[in-house]
Amino acid sequence: MIIPTWNEAATLATTLRHLTATAVPDADLELIVADGGSSDETRDIARRCGAKVIPCTRGRAPQMNAGARAARGEFLYFLHADTLPPADWYARLTADPHGLPACFRLRFGGQERLPWLRVYSYFTRFDIDAFRFGDQSLWVRRADFRAVGGYPDDWQLLEDNYLVRRLRRHRGGFRIVAASVTTSPRKYLRHGFVYTQLVYTLLYTLYRLGAGQPRLARLYRRLLQ
Repeated sequence: MIIPTWNEAATLATTLRHLTATAVPDADLELIVADGGSSDETRDIARRCGAKVIPCTRGRAPQMNAGARAARGEFLYFLHADTLPPADWYARLTADPHGLPACFRLRFGGQERLPWLRVYSYFTRFDIDAFRFGDQSLWVRRADFRAVGGYPDDWQLLEDNYLVRRLRRHRGGFRIVAASVTTSPRKYLRHGFVYTQLVYTLLYTLYRLGAGQPRLARLYRRLLQ
């Protein structure tokens, strides 16, 4: 279990306790928090909850790569600090005898009150690359992760989508588990659903058209930060 963090004190304890409480007894759960230099209590919270803290260069891609290097298990599971997998996450992820890379569908906390978030969540059940992003988490065999080179260290955006596409080609398939992780809608609440989704759509379209990371990062900082 690899969780990249940067100032996630508000959510991390809930996530780590949930993972510990829902792991099956023989799972040999390894909690790794790859921290990008938090200035709040993130690291202390992680240690108190039994996680191993790996200090990293800030950036989700290099943080997740560092966590993967520190992990010992056959499978790696990448999860955001504000995201909770379903209670039976371990059984569902390990159910595939072929060990295909996998993610969950997505739901947002409190989405019952926000119709547009329910619509977006619905589409994450489809096996379409345009709906594959890191907040859905990622389960992958360590050998497959290494075979495709892991996350691109110098990427600031869309590194999860890039990795899923490479894993799909490498293994000849990808699995969408028929259950949902629950994540925070904080960015949508801050900027509004329509505006935020239009920005994400613009960034994804430019990415697929070949725009480089510096240009995408500049747009993201200008439009969503």
